[in-house]
Amino acid sequence: MNSELLEEVLSCPSLPSLPAVALRVIELTSDRNVSLELLAETIQNDQGLAAKVLRTVNSSFYGLRTRCSTINKALVMLGLSPVKSLALGFSLVSSLTDEHDNTFDYVAYWRRGLFTGVAARCIAESARMRFADEAFLGGLLQDVGQMAMYRALGKRYLDIMARTAGDHRRLARLELTELEVQHADLGAMLAQRWKLPDELVMPVKYHERPTAAPAGCVQLVQAVGLGNYAHDALTDEEPAHSMRRLYGKAQEWFGISATDMSAILRRIAEATKEMSALFRLDTGRHADPDEIVRLANQKLIEVSRETAEDEPIGEALDALLLDSHQVDPLTGALTRAEFDATVRRAFQLSRSSGERMSILNVALDGFRALTEQSAPERADEVLVGTVALLKKHFEPMGGAVCRVGTEIFAVVFLGTALKAVERSADEFRGEFGRLASAWAGPAEQEASRPAGARAPGLACAVGIASLESVARHGPMNPAELVMAAARAVQESRAAGCRDVRIAPLRGAAA
Repeated sequence: MNSELLEEVLSCPSLPSLPAVALRVIELTSDRNVSLELLAETIQNDQGLAAKVLRTVNSSFYGLRTRCSTINKALVMLGLSPVKSLALGFSLVSSLTDEHDNTFDYVAYWRRGLFTGVAARCIAESARMRFADEAFLGGLLQDVGQMAMYRALGKRYLDIMARTAGDHRRLARLELTELEVQHADLGAMLAQRWKLPDELVMPVKYHERPTAAPAGCVQLVQAVGLGNYAHDALTDEEPAHSMRRLYGKAQEWFGISATDMSAILRRIAEATKEMSALFRLDTGRHADPDEIVRLANQKLIEVSRETAEDEPIGEALDALLLDSHQVDPLTGALTRAEFDATVRRAFQLSRSSGERMSILNVALDGFRALTEQSAPERADEVLVGTVALLKKHFEPMGGAVCRVGTEIFAVVFLGTALKAVERSADEFRGEFGRLASAWAGPAEQEASRPAGARAPGLACAVGIASLESVARHGPMNPAELVMAAARAVQESRAAGCRDVRIAPLRGAAA
């Protein structure tokens, strides 16, 4: 971390600061035995803030059957957490917004913050988690470090933002490359300076990489992280990739099905529009969520077939890959060289931080026979289609899809449970099997096949090696993990490609 630049930013006199009433609310609510009467009096002393809080708690977003006319009544009916979050939220908005500043894109900033906050709250409620209000404020607050860097560095930071072309995940990589400081870390320091509780500091610090969050707050951070995916799905011009990540992570992290997530997405869109008006924030155009879901599902396979160099891969590996453009020109998968580099970096991070790491190998059985008996474009269709399926099933889980040989593919995972990888591998095999007969060649090719030649049949062998149970294994290096995955896929092929094989790693207990 660049300590000199960090000091430059944190000592900037124009850094955002919270109003006195917000600081007093933080002070009071840090006491578990806080007097609700004293808290209500503190908020009501700021008549503008009290009016905003009351308008919001009486909105359809909170769904109260009886109207609240005082802050005291709101505290009784809703409890401490929502009223505290709204008071801090409105204070935060007022301290960060500058109506006279035309150089910073406040619309995009607040669109991301408000969509994420509302989405995080809706997701937490759906998953029946107790931290719904903290998730809302965590989403709203997540990019405060971005504002701090802009206030301190001015045009230098705006130039870095301009290079991202609106891709927020690329911003984190560029910050690290150009400044050696990321807005998430700096924002967490600012939140600590404001004496915010850990349940608000942690989403700020880890919203770019939820799986790295400490165990005690990982679900809260994941709700905010999933809220970011919901923001992307509802605001991207081409939402298919974002929708795929959203559905994949919703299922993996909270067990929320695609059907339920679609319903939640509609609620997020409606609620964000309402909250934009209540917070008096310009968050730009609000798209129709039903149309977004329809278009995204329609384009899911089509888009996954495209060669997309800048396509996000998942939080943990996305950070490791930085600005890699080493992709296979035919399929859009990462190259063998990029696979080797990704495995080395992921292995190092897994060993140092305890992140789960797995490698999944896929080998196409019967592909060489197909190439000998079919037109070249038929073989290309198989390769492109296979990568499309790999991306569909594994990228939502954070997997980096690579082509490591002519008909051999690998997917590298960091921060994904082995059980989830294995389950998705079975689903991939099932869908591959349904498509393999069509890829093998149309019926009209039978006439041109040499006499006595057997019709080519396609199958896929799948093997997995994982470092999930690191503590039980002896010393290992990246090459051993790669070899373990290779042995597993060979075993699957030798067994007729009938199942997914999991490699027993050297040193593991029998």
